[in-house]
Amino acid sequence: MGTAKDDLQKLERLRDLLTRSSGSKLRGLSAEELAELPRLYRFASSLYARLETSGADPGAIATTRDLVRRGHAALYRSAGDDSTPWYAKLARLLMVDSPRALRAEWRMLAFTFGFFYALAIAAYVAVSQHLELAFTLFDPAAVSAEIAQLEATKSGEPFRGNFTFGFGESPQIAGWIMAHNMQVSVIFFASGLVLPLFLILLATNALMLGTYTAVAAHWDQGWEISSILWCHGALELQAIVIAGLAGLLLVRPWIDPGPWSRAHAMRLGSRRALHVLAPVFPMLFCAGLIEGFVSPHASTPVRLTVAGLTGAGFLIWLLFAGRGDEPAPVAD
Repeated sequence: MGTAKDDLQKLERLRDLLTRSSGSKLRGLSAEELAELPRLYRFASSLYARLETSGADPGAIATTRDLVRRGHAALYRSAGDDSTPWYAKLARLLMVDSPRALRAEWRMLAFTFGFFYALAIAAYVAVSQHLELAFTLFDPAAVSAEIAQLEATKSGEPFRGNFTFGFGESPQIAGWIMAHNMQVSVIFFASGLVLPLFLILLATNALMLGTYTAVAAHWDQGWEISSILWCHGALELQAIVIAGLAGLLLVRPWIDPGPWSRAHAMRLGSRRALHVLAPVFPMLFCAGLIEGFVSPHASTPVRLTVAGLTGAGFLIWLLFAGRGDEPAPVAD
């Protein structure tokens, strides 16, 4: 502990730095002074606490308290000030913060994707062997409609399901698809707040995917319809599942705040959920364009190429984007 003279010199130094930085958001200070300011602020805070508890002169307490208040305002004003352009912030969110957050949640990500695709594969295998199971695993009316479409498809023609609209209708259909898928993603996000509901929605969509493809396979059209579905589904399905994962991350800190207070854990969890949710709508926008303009009209090789490129692009982004020396997102 320094002498009273040392304490006074430090307070004066703090006052000088705060005066020179007033109104300039600390831009008036050198690099050395910027490093010095937080140390002097911590010293003043400790001194203020000692003066308060020791019953020191009220004038000294008031002076020290004023410096602490000014120091806090200067430091936290600057911490909250960010002149980075909005587009740079958005780019960082999508290319750095979001993939890091998803990788940090790899266990939950692996569980949700594993559950979804395992159930879809199981439904495909079951219905491929026993067509009648389709009416149990999926909406009977939808199955009947698909069978009617398959039977109406002329021999040698590719099965296109509901993707029979002309190219002139593509802009309108693409817009409707984007709006619909974004609405579905919001529902998935909300369902993540209630785990049983999320699992039910996940299972319903997985069974639909597996069953729909397997029914088409009975008419030797499984490969054709798969090329259409995966042309846009390589992005669309992943985005919707990720939206549900974001909901799970939002509710997790409320259930288990860990070492934090529940309020602080919720703030951390909200930030993590936002980072996970961030790519969902851009992915659905791209998927909507593909579903409206490519999936119904392109040839099978083109559709498969688009599916491969978008799927590979998603995996490369997920595994490698945002890697570097910076720390990973704070875990909740």
